[in-house]
Amino acid sequence: MDGSISVLRLFSVLTVFMALVISLFTRQVGAAAAQGAADAAAIAVTDLVPPGWDCTEAGLPIGAAATAARAAVDRTVQLAAVQPTAVAVRADPTCSVIVSVRVESDGWLGAGNALGVACRRPPTAEGAALRAPVAPPC
Repeated sequence: MDGSISVLRLFSVLTVFMALVISLFTRQVGAAAAQGAADAAAIAVTDLVPPGWDCTEAGLPIGAAATAARAAVDRTVQLAAVQPTAVAVRADPTCSVIVSVRVESDGWLGAGNALGVACRRPPTAEGAALRAPVAPPC
């Protein structure tokens, strides 16, 4: 009887340990996926920005948020445990497009949220807005 209880204890400890490890892994994958999705969405939005952009949110293309969401979904579609839940696109006065993507990752011990933020300047707006040949990083 003692042998079977020892095996049961060992199995329960190993199960809890594996649940912790797998949940930690899925949260890290979620954080990496959020950052990758934000980068892809920022690239997709800046590719749509017209050459004469006035560096305002009103001057962004009409479908900027939809394009960002589509790029975020395309980036995370192969990850079954990671789902994008929110995408936001905004612009700042330095002619930067800022995209934030929030994802939810499912682990054995519940869901975890991660936020990825990417900043990118369209090549047509860099020199004109900052009066410099090379724009500093966002």
